[in-house]
Amino acid sequence: MSNRYDQLLAKIDGIAMPNIDYAKYYEESQEDNDKVKRPVDFIEEIFARMNGTHQQLGSPLPWGKTQDKIRFRSGEVTLWSGYNGHKKSMVLGYVSLGFIRSNEAVCIASFEMKPADTIVRMFKQASGKAKPSDDDMEAFMLWTDKRLWLYDHMGSLSAARLYGVIYYASKERGVKHFVIDSLMRVVGGEQGADVMNAQKDFVTRLCDIAKELDIHIHLVHHTKKGNESEPSSRYDAKGSGAISDNVHNSMIVWSNKDAENHAVPDTILKCDKQRNGEWEGMIPLWFREGSIQFVSNPTDTEWAWI
Repeated sequence: MSNRYDQLLAKIDGIAMPNIDYAKYYEESQEDNDKVKRPVDFIEEIFARMNGTHQQLGSPLPWGKTQDKIRFRSGEVTLWSGYNGHKKSMVLGYVSLGFIRSNEAVCIASFEMKPADTIVRMFKQASGKAKPSDDDMEAFMLWTDKRLWLYDHMGSLSAARLYGVIYYASKERGVKHFVIDSLMRVVGGEQGADVMNAQKDFVTRLCDIAKELDIHIHLVHHTKKGNESEPSSRYDAKGSGAISDNVHNSMIVWSNKDAENHAVPDTILKCDKQRNGEWEGMIPLWFREGSIQFVSNPTDTEWAWI
């Protein structure tokens, strides 16, 4: 027994343990020390949640039936994914109008669409018309002034440059929602260790930035090719699994291209991750081609935001 004990001590002594001055660390980390709390320290918030009086934080989706389901909170990142051609950007543009309506500034960095095209699409959505008038355009410009910003850049962009744009939009323009469309234009490729690590680092950094700036970042990303007859999941996102692991929320946009009548929703918005919320599920929507709006019920008509 003695020999085994001596051998164990020899092994332990041979391990280079980190040299940490714990007393000094304790003295210099008073801010962290104060964060170690008892359950009773959260009693008011706990009772508010249990009694249903807790105020739901974050920006809602623009449909009445979704108000108590999901919120887009400051300091978080949401992944918007789906198959190619299933209207991800179109839905997110419509959702962005809801943020603007709540007086929260939005910046859209679309690397696959010219800013003028993005504006025209959102203009139709805001007016509720396929052919809005010149007066509608004036109303839209006034309504979105200093609440809608667009980063004028198409094509690939380095992550470092994009970080700078996000900081500028937040610090100088008061932006609370930053839309990145899409990840593949910043971190290209789908396979390989370098690509996977770059995607992980990028999404991790976005989470840090969102928290630091107290804003919400919306990241558009494509889904792997698969069975398009049903909605995908966050695990189907192209590239690294760390993308869906690190984001706070996951929203999937799916177009039901087999819908033959208005009784069946032609668009599904699926929430399959909400880290700081309790609800996950599917939201049925109906697409109105002329105005490019998405409405809550099959009998709903377009309505004007401006």
